[in-house]
Amino acid sequence: MARISARTLFLLPVAGFVVLGIIFTIALMTNLSGTAKIDPLPSILAGKPAPELPSQRLEGTGADMSDPLSAYAGRPVLINFMASWCAPCRAEIPALETLSDELVIIAIAYKDKEADLRQFLDEYGNPYASVWMDTDGAIGRRWGIYGVPESFLIDGDGIVRLRHAGPVFSDVINDILIPALEQM
Repeated sequence: MARISARTLFLLPVAGFVVLGIIFTIALMTNLSGTAKIDPLPSILAGKPAPELPSQRLEGTGADMSDPLSAYAGRPVLINFMASWCAPCRAEIPALETLSDELVIIAIAYKDKEADLRQFLDEYGNPYASVWMDTDGAIGRRWGIYGVPESFLIDGDGIVRLRHAGPVFSDVINDILIPALEQM
């Protein structure tokens, strides 16, 4: 049986580390240069009627209604899954505030507490026409979300036209949402 020297045993992990470092560097440089093609996460809801919204509304936000989407029939609506504990959700508030002048935005607070959500809205602002509570995450599962923030553009007929995973910033508004609205 061939004997492996101590030097070879030492060099094998070092060589493996160097190879992983090269792969990591190539991946990082590809992402930083903007040449990586990142496809949006698929949505099984595209082209289908929007699922139900939660039944519990955050008191003091929006009109008291059992079906908030029907109240906006004929108008596009952006459903924004968010949470007070989500840092990107805080960062997207200014862009959503700007967008709220053009489009109805309904928030669904995913696995959040009412007191924390109120503090969040007081501190960062409230660009939402209404805020609904999904305390156990059941509604988020029906919508197929991967995490927060995630947004869905619903057309005037209640059909899901677009899903965007991640925060909504001005580039998302200009490059994704406005073109989608123009196509509706």
